Order: sequence, then C-alpha cells, then structure tokens
Amino acid sequence: MIDFVLHDASRHLVLVVDDDSRIRWYIKKILQSVDVQVLEASDGVEALEVFHAWHTSIALVITDIRMPHMTGTDLAVSLRTDCPAIPLIFVSGEPGPVDMVDPKKGIFFIEKPFAPKALLDAASQFLN
Repeated sequence: MIDFVLHDASRHLVLVVDDDSRIRWYIKKILQSVDVQVLEASDGVEALEVFHAWHTSIALVITDIRMPHMTGTDLAVSLRTDCPAIPLIFVSGEPGPVDMVDPKKGIFFIEKPFAPKALLDAASQFLN
C-alpha cells in the first residue's frame, strides 16, 4: 500500500502528456490510486488542445520532455503563457537540468524509471 494522502483528491484533475502509452497508463494508475482524476495526451499539440478545453479545472501537468511534434519544454512555455501559475512535473529517461527542480516556481523533474512514491511525493507538493 502506498503511504500517501491527498486532501480532497477528488477535486484534482491532472493532465498527463507522454508519447508512450505505457508511461501514460503507469502514471494514470498511480494517480488514480489516490483518487486523482486524469486527462491524457499523446504529445504536446494534443496536450494544448486538452488544456484549452479544461484549463480552469486542471491543477497539474505531468509531461515527458522528449516527444514528437512538440517537446515538453515547448509545451510548458505555451502553457505558462496562458496560465503562468500552472504547476509542471517533467519526466524523462535522461537526467534533467538543475533548473527543472524549483517547487516554489511550480516546476519539478523526475527521472524515468520512477517508483509510484516518487511521483506521488512530487505531485503532493502541488496538489495539497
């Protein structure tokens, strides 16, 4: 069992963006295990469409960095233009730059592969 509690988790909606459907499924299952609702997108372009449709409800975006059509960092720039305060968790199979970890600025990085607890710990910084 995961030792993790989100207060009023059912109020949280998270957008998960990754071109690998297995990673999206993994992140989705972890978040749903603590009653967080999840929207999915397979790349940055689709993520922008989903975000614009749901932006008033999305509390957090979790995105891969390397994706076709639009990188996660380009996605983040676009999202932050429309919604400067949206928290972002970047995930990648490669080490991230040091400046990608600043919870006070709403930015966090997790290197793949990651354990459920690592994702939930990162998400809890923005959802509690």
